[in-house]
Amino acid sequence: MMGSITVKQFSQILLGAVGGIFVFSFHQGQVAVSLPFVELKMENMVVPVEINSSEDVIEEPALPPLGKPDSFLPRKPFPPPGLTKPEKPYYSLVPERYQGKTIDRVSPRNQEKVIALTFDDGPWLETLKVLEVLEQFDIKATFFILGRNLLLYPEIIQKVVQSGHAVGNHTWSHPYEKMEPLKAKSEVENTSAKLQLMTGLKTRLFRPPGGILDNGTAEYARSKNYAIIMWSIDTKDYQQAPAEILANRVLTQARPGDIVLMHDGGGNRFQTIESLKIMIPELQKQRYRFVTVPELLTLSE
Repeated sequence: MMGSITVKQFSQILLGAVGGIFVFSFHQGQVAVSLPFVELKMENMVVPVEINSSEDVIEEPALPPLGKPDSFLPRKPFPPPGLTKPEKPYYSLVPERYQGKTIDRVSPRNQEKVIALTFDDGPWLETLKVLEVLEQFDIKATFFILGRNLLLYPEIIQKVVQSGHAVGNHTWSHPYEKMEPLKAKSEVENTSAKLQLMTGLKTRLFRPPGGILDNGTAEYARSKNYAIIMWSIDTKDYQQAPAEILANRVLTQARPGDIVLMHDGGGNRFQTIESLKIMIPELQKQRYRFVTVPELLTLSE
């Protein structure tokens, strides 16, 4: 009988499940049958998390534990084998008078024209482009990094350190919500510890995500003598304004001792990178000198 198919006529039956789709392969062709997706609860399942206001989304690794058996707390504060130390390392430590304090700018001795560029949310692929511009103008900056991004781009954070830039802690997963003390501790300490394991760099600089000072992370960091580094000039580059506007926000506000907030991670930073090419030479014409945050603190009155 034409059109009838029996089991004996199958030369092959292939059953596969990918994304909730079962595919049957026959001699005459294929039939795809869509079945309901069954969610599987898995331990340490990653969750897409948005960084800042960027449209980019990354998968957030599970927060590492603070204690045994897989602690990130470093045993030896030394760079890993093969890591080249910068000729003039800018270790991200702070003068004692600033430990546990919140700083948005400083008053330099003799009102010296010094200014600190800072970049949040890396390491990221865009970080490499930022580093190229900073190298072009022979200046140093400070990068406030996310712990989870250290796992994604370990070679980039090593390049940041090897290039002589300072590094600060920006939590593990960029949380805004109020959290329990243990969660706040893990957000801060796992990031600093993982940074130290990867680079040998020990930091006591902390910048709270979104500048939020009352959700637990800043309070914990302050209790451990981190300097809480805020900013005096916000470029608002997360809004993706044209480079000329971003540069102008700095040029019209710049004063000795300012700390400038920018971003190298979390999305496309083309406008940020282009704005650097405008603002840096202009400020240099005005005899400004670019320094890291630790340097800025040591130059204060």
